[in-house]
Amino acid sequence: MTAGLAAGCGDLPSKDMALQLVKQEIQEEATCTLPLSLLSRLKMQYASKAVCVTREGGPPMDEALACLDALAAAGATKRMGDAYMAEWPDEVSAAGFDTVSPYERRSRGTLFKGCVEMTEGLREGQFRCGEARADKVVRITKKDEARALVRYARAITLDPRLAAIDAACGAATRPAPEGSLTLERTADKKWVVASDAEPASPGAVN
Repeated sequence: MTAGLAAGCGDLPSKDMALQLVKQEIQEEATCTLPLSLLSRLKMQYASKAVCVTREGGPPMDEALACLDALAAAGATKRMGDAYMAEWPDEVSAAGFDTVSPYERRSRGTLFKGCVEMTEGLREGQFRCGEARADKVVRITKKDEARALVRYARAITLDPRLAAIDAACGAATRPAPEGSLTLERTADKKWVVASDAEPASPGAVN
């Protein structure tokens, strides 16, 4: 936690002061989210941290694999190699021979069309899709005698490769244009991030 900033006159911090604290305390990210209809077609391999597409299911699964390929091409993930596909899937690897016999065990390559690395957020359909930074404070609202809610706008630059992801996956939900953070005033009249505050953003927008 960084040092607090001295409070000015009045019950609320200035917008400049609030923006400085936001920039010090929050690591901004530009995260997009895949359509729920696409996410439901993916098979998660939690132990080995991969996201896969099954061979069964027809054309919708071909579309799901095309989506994963587009994410990999944009650098949001990467395809799992041949060695990974030659191994048993997670649920079989963890099962004893008394549960799944050797004769019934099939490699991932025979079960899945393809798999990609489960990068951070991808199990929920989220992926990094650009750059973001706190840009300006929209408003500051008094919560109580010592706390204030800061609402700020985010400047977002989307990756130009997002268009190819949209084409393959369906329109991804864009990053939230605003965020918020609660500040509190200490006994020595300095504003700091509230001890129980969690950086919050409103729902992302299409």
